[in-house]
Amino acid sequence: MLFQNIASLALLQYAKHAATATNYTPQALNPQLTNTIGDKGGPTLYYNGSGPVPPYNETSPIPAPFTPLYPTNQTENSFYNQIAAIVANGSNYTTKCEKCLASTNVFHEAAISQPVSVITDLLIRVWNLTDFAIYAVNGESEFSGVGGLGPYWAQLFAKMNESTGDYQAWCYYQWDTCTVPPTIEIDESLYFSPKPPAASVVPKPSGKTINVLHLSDWHLDPRYDIGSEANCSQYLCCRPYSTNTKLDTGVSNASVPASRFGYLYCDSPPDLALSSFKSMPSFFNVDDISFTIFTGDIVSHDNDDQLSRAYVEYEETVTYEVFKAEMGNIPIYPTLGNHDSLPEAYNTPNNIDGKKTAGANNIFSWNYDLLSSMWERDGWITAAEADHASTHYGAYAHTTAQGLRIISINTDFWYVDNVFNFFNFTNPDQSGILKFLIKELEACEAKGQRAWIIGHVLSGYDGSNGLPNPTALFYSIVARFAPATIAAIFFGHTHEDQLQIFYDYSATSLNGTLRNTNDIDISKPLTMGFIGPSITPLTGNNAGYQRYQVDAETFEIMGIQTYFANVSESLTWTSPVWQFEYDSRSTYNVNGTWPATSPLNATFWTDVTYSMLTNQSLVERYNLLETKSSVVTKNCSTAACAKQKVCYIRSGSGGQGYACPYGDGPF
Repeated sequence: MLFQNIASLALLQYAKHAATATNYTPQALNPQLTNTIGDKGGPTLYYNGSGPVPPYNETSPIPAPFTPLYPTNQTENSFYNQIAAIVANGSNYTTKCEKCLASTNVFHEAAISQPVSVITDLLIRVWNLTDFAIYAVNGESEFSGVGGLGPYWAQLFAKMNESTGDYQAWCYYQWDTCTVPPTIEIDESLYFSPKPPAASVVPKPSGKTINVLHLSDWHLDPRYDIGSEANCSQYLCCRPYSTNTKLDTGVSNASVPASRFGYLYCDSPPDLALSSFKSMPSFFNVDDISFTIFTGDIVSHDNDDQLSRAYVEYEETVTYEVFKAEMGNIPIYPTLGNHDSLPEAYNTPNNIDGKKTAGANNIFSWNYDLLSSMWERDGWITAAEADHASTHYGAYAHTTAQGLRIISINTDFWYVDNVFNFFNFTNPDQSGILKFLIKELEACEAKGQRAWIIGHVLSGYDGSNGLPNPTALFYSIVARFAPATIAAIFFGHTHEDQLQIFYDYSATSLNGTLRNTNDIDISKPLTMGFIGPSITPLTGNNAGYQRYQVDAETFEIMGIQTYFANVSESLTWTSPVWQFEYDSRSTYNVNGTWPATSPLNATFWTDVTYSMLTNQSLVERYNLLETKSSVVTKNCSTAACAKQKVCYIRSGSGGQGYACPYGDGPF
């Protein structure tokens, strides 16, 4: 993704600063390589990879092979020649889909018969042969050396099977060469009992509230280079190597010098990240916060061949040390984001090698152990909960002091970038993470306890993140346990301030025991998904966080305030400037008819979506607030865009999101 076309407003703003060096506020380009924003006893944070920050070329351990090596006469060259013949023009395979399916099958045959080293070499040669090389400098950097993805892909190819639709899914979601596979129908009887009438009864508001903080997508960048090119042609700017290929600029002549306080196309520099906490007392009494939820993503958006286990461990360790120091005795309940693993987004089911022992044999156990131990150390979860998290992908359930059950799940098991979701593709719960969620919700239902579900990758919206099959089962779980047990759901990931409404199914959705999870009834809203804004400005957003007023007994959301830092002004700052952005109730209660004592629930937000279809100014307001009032917010001034926005808000699963139209074209 390239960010070469900055909106005219931002260009004009920065042109004023680019005229002469004297226009820059010295503090904004202060080259000090440690944080200048004070903390509360947390670790020192670094810029430009200095201090103890691991270097770019740090290598990481690779997974041990579990595929047996069978004797074979086929060599690496023969496999390569087969794939080269398949992808060549004039081959018997005429469509890109046919070529991808056939090539995937060759990789599968190689992976079950050859050593991992052969698969890695084969991947490198094929990657360099094809247009796939655009995704990395070369195949060597992607699959061997620092990147080291070859052994992981070897495991994936060994497990893939055409009978479960793995090849077609791989070729559609990863390479966009085949048609989208159909979403499976869910046999709900295999997972939970039928919904009793009591499960549809919503508790009445208590009239008392508590305050809760929602942080998301921290993305601390300890390699952020002050003064480097912030308006770059790469995905992540503000690095020593960032360039603008159109303007022929870089670190020595940056068109937009990277302020030490951040910019629109960069991850969070230390001072911006720390300033989010420092700003809070200006807006509310931090001691009144009952607890905080953090919906994931700690590590910066480096390329695969720039990441290492040492770097991920460093980022995770200093981040949770900062969180603990800044929030003190206020508990924080985290969830694991797609950038909180190595390789990014990769997580494997515990049974991938055919064994059922949880945790010990999982190649990502080191990360689950690290995270869960820090959460326990800081007093946020119990030893038993940490033990479960360490052996079950970072997932846990914890009851807060207020009586709310928080269930944290690893949503990488429905994320499109987790390659291990592409074997046994038609199984919606290969990892068992959703069975864990069901078990927890059943226990809550039995004792009348309300629950929040927290995860990172949203289950629906535009369909580009959550795979349809596991999010179809998730949607059925929500429909079964909302609104009585599930009070709300929280995600992050998009870096935007967004909403996701969950509805009950239509009467026509059930065919025998099979549920068509895309057949919903928008006249029957159940519960809400709140997608929290990010601290990182990437990709073209401002930095932000939210505070909720939560009913003290029902745990439904009564109010939301959003705070943001306008990073397009960062070169004028002597310290990041945070502002109150908006209050959800006053902004979206456009007719003034929603009672002040009623929660901002799925019914409220459904009414808002109806208003958006007839009130274009409301759509444009939502569109701006999604980006935390960024100056480069894309236009949404057409009825087509309004309809698309509403469709996304009403889509709670990947299948529903894929059914929404894309772009501003006809519907």
